[in-house]
Amino acid sequence: MIEGERVLLRPMADEDTDDVVRMRSEPSVHAQVFSAEPPTRESHRRWLDQVRAGGDRQEFMIVDRASGRSVGVIGLSHIDRANRRAEYGVLIGDAGARGKGLAAEASRLLLDHAFRTLGLTRVYLHVLVDNEPALRLYERVGFRREGLLRQHVVKDGRLRDVIVMGVLLGESR
Repeated sequence: MIEGERVLLRPMADEDTDDVVRMRSEPSVHAQVFSAEPPTRESHRRWLDQVRAGGDRQEFMIVDRASGRSVGVIGLSHIDRANRRAEYGVLIGDAGARGKGLAAEASRLLLDHAFRTLGLTRVYLHVLVDNEPALRLYERVGFRREGLLRQHVVKDGRLRDVIVMGVLLGESR
């Protein structure tokens, strides 16, 4: 468990399946993630089994300490210890928890974990070019725009551009 002032990050468990499926299926969230379809309980469980078996991911629930409720998901994937890098992802699936700084605190906690505990030197992400709230969050916690992947994903039947961002050890805020 990783504890902050207003949030704590706890490892994702089987008991979180319904919350994760609900959050990832929420239309405003699903519109910004790269998956074609929202997860089902079964597909989420299979995915979580793969996460556990693979060893190159760490997935956490973002828990609002004031309410005790899970409000989002955050994690590192493609953890590459040899090259000291990983891919970051976050979503706040509880609409009432958005815009309150919880994602920023959770991101800072996760980046600190990545750099201090895991010994990584680089964390990167991919984000749809028009996801302005996410871009503001990422820049606020220290990510810098590194490039553009043109027509990189198909979302809602159309090709979409994706921005690549990264933060290095010592750059996070």
